[in-house]
Amino acid sequence: MNRYIDPNTEGVHPLRLTMTEDEMASVLQGIHDDQDWMTLEEIEAAMDLVFDHIVAMKQTVPGEVTIQ
Repeated sequence: MNRYIDPNTEGVHPLRLTMTEDEMASVLQGIHDDQDWMTLEEIEAAMDLVFDHIVAMKQTVPGEVTIQ
């Protein structure tokens, strides 16, 4: 059985859906500069964005979800 998800709403951290690009850039810059003003949720959303970017650069086949 195949199950398809909407990557724009189900495959991302929920906070990513509400943050602007400028807000996300500020969080990423804060992480880079070793600042501590970000919430853990903001850091998780930023790391989710970074992970998706790396995967998109390295992925060689279409993604699949496998449930066992």
